[in-house]
Amino acid sequence: MSPDRSGIAATVHSKRMHRLGRGALLALVVLPLLRPGGAAAQPEIVVAVQPDTPPYVMQGATRGIEIELVRTILEGQKLRFIQMPYAELESAVAEKKADMAVGVRHIADGVAYSKDFITFANYAISRKADDLKIDAVADLQGHPVLAWQDACDELGEEFAALFSPPAGAGRNYVEVGDQKEQVRRFWRTKGAVLVIDRSVFGYFNAALGHSTEEVTFHDIFVGATNFKVGFKDPNTRDEFDQRLTALCASGDYQKILARYHVDLPTTVCEWRRAAVDRIPRSRRGL
Repeated sequence: MSPDRSGIAATVHSKRMHRLGRGALLALVVLPLLRPGGAAAQPEIVVAVQPDTPPYVMQGATRGIEIELVRTILEGQKLRFIQMPYAELESAVAEKKADMAVGVRHIADGVAYSKDFITFANYAISRKADDLKIDAVADLQGHPVLAWQDACDELGEEFAALFSPPAGAGRNYVEVGDQKEQVRRFWRTKGAVLVIDRSVFGYFNAALGHSTEEVTFHDIFVGATNFKVGFKDPNTRDEFDQRLTALCASGDYQKILARYHVDLPTTVCEWRRAAVDRIPRSRRGL
């Protein structure tokens, strides 16, 4: 081969190697984005949850009933949990801060809502030493009442009529965003009545060094309070609802509650039957 032809061959070989190099580099970039079989990489689902509220959300949203239920129902999905205050949680999906929001009740446009997902058993709680007579929601009047954020929107019409603005303006009623602080203020406020989920109270009360033997639980709220999950994607919502139904049918939903020592009067798995059972016989015409 002549020197000229040798030089031409070397140039062609160099160009081929350069193109091959670019192709190999492109493959290195693309391959990590593919699953085996050539499918696109699994998208991350951002899940908004409330601040730590044992036993429902714990340890920076790494443990808790809500965390375990979502992970079990959406097994195989890539999930990232973020925490935000209750007031922001309701609008998280509508404002595109998250793909899912767990534990919401308000209905917003553009959000696909699940079936009822989680149940809270709310009570009015007083100190035995205060010897308060509280047999109905109306009996809360005249006492310092400490509730969670947005409780007025979630505890029924009678409670809302008594304590929502403007009716509640000037009354001794406070909604506290941090539920551990809510329990702490209860013990610091003479004659106070705490409105809270019984299981949440149990965790924070023990953490503050108190016993449930020191308090009286007043069961004045008919039924339980159920919360849903809001979704950006209706298809994910549909899959979630189907798997939630299966989780109830298998008994695994109840097993998750039991692992966290939560014994509810009713859950979303049997709320229709239990809701009737909790209504006094006189109110059912029996």
